[in-house]
Amino acid sequence: LSLPAAASGDLEDGYVLHPALMDIAIGWAMELIPGYTGTHLWVPLSYGRIRVHRALPSDILSWVRLRSGSSQDGRAQFDITLSDATGAVIVDIEGFTVQQIAESTTFVGTPLTEAEMIFDDRTHDAPLSQDEERLMHNISQGIPPQDGAEALRRALATGRSDLVVSSLHLPDLIDEAGRNLVTSSDSDASFDRPDLDADFVAPRNAVEETLARFWQKLLGLSSVGVEDSFFDLGGHSLIAVRLFAMIKREYQADFPISLLFEAPTIAGIAARIQAETGVSADVDAPSAPQTPNDAVPFTHLVPLHRTDSGTPLFIVAGMFGNVLNLRQLALQVGRDRPVYGLQARGLIGSDAPHTDIRAMAADYIAEIQRVQPVGPYLLSGFSGGGITAFEIAKQLEAKGEHVALVALLDTPLPVRPTLIGRDKALIKIQEFQRKGVRYVSEWATNRLAWELEKRRGAANDTDSAAAFNNTRIEMAFRQAVAQYDLTQWNGNLVLFRPPLDRHWKVSNGRFVSAEREYVLPDNDWTRFVPTTRVIEVPGDHDSMVLSPNVRVLAAKLNDELAAAERLGLNPQMTAAE
Repeated sequence: LSLPAAASGDLEDGYVLHPALMDIAIGWAMELIPGYTGTHLWVPLSYGRIRVHRALPSDILSWVRLRSGSSQDGRAQFDITLSDATGAVIVDIEGFTVQQIAESTTFVGTPLTEAEMIFDDRTHDAPLSQDEERLMHNISQGIPPQDGAEALRRALATGRSDLVVSSLHLPDLIDEAGRNLVTSSDSDASFDRPDLDADFVAPRNAVEETLARFWQKLLGLSSVGVEDSFFDLGGHSLIAVRLFAMIKREYQADFPISLLFEAPTIAGIAARIQAETGVSADVDAPSAPQTPNDAVPFTHLVPLHRTDSGTPLFIVAGMFGNVLNLRQLALQVGRDRPVYGLQARGLIGSDAPHTDIRAMAADYIAEIQRVQPVGPYLLSGFSGGGITAFEIAKQLEAKGEHVALVALLDTPLPVRPTLIGRDKALIKIQEFQRKGVRYVSEWATNRLAWELEKRRGAANDTDSAAAFNNTRIEMAFRQAVAQYDLTQWNGNLVLFRPPLDRHWKVSNGRFVSAEREYVLPDNDWTRFVPTTRVIEVPGDHDSMVLSPNVRVLAAKLNDELAAAERLGLNPQMTAAE
């Protein structure tokens, strides 16, 4: 690859990795991906590691090797070496990841005409479609080209690995996300129902009509079929919370949002409402599902993904006890096995949340063993839920059962070491050096906001049922972990965690994260489980279980599950085998 002579001056201006060279050098060998065709659209996602030995010259050689992946997987990784004309290595790249975001595109081989590339100055009076209005609105809110380079420079200068740059002031951005876009053609700003596998089925009774209105309002759609999946329509946990609050107000019926795993459609939820409240239905409506008299409903266990083969995986929800954010992980892992979530007691109704980890684990085990009476068991837990998964493993082993794997998803210790005064002072000094007197003003403002929020939260705690008791569950969980004593365990424990956030360097060569917690590569679990292994995955604490990062997590977790399952079937095999 050679940089055009007209751009050679860029190197003299200090370009280390010239973007024109880098872009082609890392992307020219897409044909290495098994199943790749020109109709697939692939985009760069992330780098695993880059070692830069010196600046790129104007002439380089690029050697690309496929590391893993295929068109069927929708993702591929490459290792790339860039050298000069003599073969001297300049840049080593490991784990360059690309992702397929569309399987069939119309632009390949059909370049846009000049007229098609014009967004404005239309020569006709045809009104914009809703999609066009939304596109034009989003473009109007973007960062102007003259400001983009400066915004990028300032973003890179922060040293943060995860950063969002917005052209709107944060309160304005929140307000923009929270309100419907009003267009000139449609004051309700609703969008057409997307193309789904299921045919459109109109509401058939009063309950379904009411639910359809709820879904249309929350999802911003002009129409919703009663057999359409909530998730296929773009629903997520925040919308689900609002949906079930509306259902409670309308029908005085309490349901956990995990019901969406069992009944993701309007028809399914309507049937549950009819069974719960006795609301009459029209003759054309489906009958409510009947529960056998001898079948005791689960309190904690939620089927996230059903299949008839494979050893089940049980995943404990995080601190707030809600399993909805684990859906994408369950779908990825559930290709080979059933996946169950374990949700907190007290998500709905007046049941008191657990305040003891051991009691919580015992109740979870009772329901786990209704699904899988004997081991080997595969356990996992997201965030604080990993602590409960750890206690479940210990109690199962005390019963004589075999636990093949405990997979912690960025789980901290129950009680993390607090920052010492010296390190707090060092952080304040670094912030003052970076921000100057502005830091003092920010600190005072944040402290006041924190105090006000604390008081407001205490005042509103009595109304927590309307918010699905999130506050009660959080407070109960914090009480439970504060009094839980970790003890030694020698089982198979794997910690999956995102890249370390070394935000501040403090005393004794240690680092503190942006969350003001000491950074420990193993989250300090090795002290209690000497066999702890750590696997780094992309994203941050929350986004590691969401797309697109969840694909990497699921692939690595599947490898561990398969290996643990092989060993679990024959516990006499050594770990080395």
